[in-house]
Amino acid sequence: MNRIICIPLFLFLVTPAFGQINWTKHTITDDFDGALWAHAADFDTDTDIDVVGAAWEANAIAWWENDGNENFTEHTLSNSFTGAACVYAVDLDDDGDGDVLGAAYHANTIAWWENTASGFSQHIISSTFGGAYSVYATDLDQDGDVDVLGAARTANTIAWWENDGNQVFTQHIIIDIFQDASSVFATDVDSDGDVDVLGAAGIGDDIAWWENDGNENFGLHVINGNFNGATAVYAADLDNDNDTDVIGAAYNANTIAWWENDGNESFTQHTVTNSFAGAGAVHAADLDNDGSMEILGAAWYANSIAHWGSASGVITNTFNYAHSVFAIDVDGDSDKDVLGSALQIDEIAWWESDFVGVDEGGNASVNHFDFGPTVINGHLRLPSGKQCYVYDIAGRTVSPVNLKPGIYFVKIEEDLRKVVKAR
Repeated sequence: MNRIICIPLFLFLVTPAFGQINWTKHTITDDFDGALWAHAADFDTDTDIDVVGAAWEANAIAWWENDGNENFTEHTLSNSFTGAACVYAVDLDDDGDGDVLGAAYHANTIAWWENTASGFSQHIISSTFGGAYSVYATDLDQDGDVDVLGAARTANTIAWWENDGNQVFTQHIIIDIFQDASSVFATDVDSDGDVDVLGAAGIGDDIAWWENDGNENFGLHVINGNFNGATAVYAADLDNDNDTDVIGAAYNANTIAWWENDGNESFTQHTVTNSFAGAGAVHAADLDNDGSMEILGAAWYANSIAHWGSASGVITNTFNYAHSVFAIDVDGDSDKDVLGSALQIDEIAWWESDFVGVDEGGNASVNHFDFGPTVINGHLRLPSGKQCYVYDIAGRTVSPVNLKPGIYFVKIEEDLRKVVKAR
């Protein structure tokens, strides 16, 4: 007779499940005065990941060159970018290397730094974008080049700059009554093949998106108009149903939430946490390589970077005024590490994930669990002398012999964890 175990099944989990990823902190810099934002890309085309940051107090944009062993050397791009608030790494001129975009709050400026053989050269996109605070880039008009988007807090504006293919930019205002526009992002929200725009408004308390009609005419849709102190927005398919869900951070409400898209752009809110003090940044990435996304957040007053999903946990709670978070494989070991910046302690750091990847040796022995989930390739070997059960995704007991690829739950004595069989 088959044993049945009740396994809580959620398309997206907001409480810890089946173990944790352990994180090891590596400080890149601790003297970047007012470190407000960090992002990453391969700037020197040597196949490793470099880091770029914006420093509010230092009025600086800088990048850190990775020597391939995660030793970082600082290079300053500008120390006169007043109120440097945001950076974004992207190949803006399509020449095969990473350029840098930046937003400067006090300078009211969106600028980019062209990566050339002799270094970086600054180009101003706009110097009249009042309180420029957030910047993003994508091919918004789908003409084969990269356009630029920005959010301006004092101008209450979301705008985009059309790239003519030669990095001559023409501004288009999407909205100029979006109170305290603090964050901008772009993706295809309605699955119609064009790129839509999302924004967060801190004073307006809005999380919203603008529908692109295919000719870059944008129609406003408010997802939540009462998200107290909406500070950040991001979007990804969180529930694996092939549509785009939306994630937001609310600074005053201390809240991280996501909105489930039903496929027709009707959104249902799910609160991830309402005790993340000073929630200021959100991101999403598959941290445990199980095919589902985790939500990541950074919180000023909690001094914290944390993640929620099938892998959940606090990465740090001593990162004073944590202001940005981003996931990328810094060390080239095929799992996602986490990058962050901390305003009060002038720090940019990354946290190395200890997630164990696919075992290429053919067999895997599972005697105990230090963290999870475990990914195996080959036969699953369980310890003798211990009470062991293997359950499929429906909670039915299955034989550990000749398991097909998929997600399983292994119980050794009283310890229940998730195992992903890759092949």
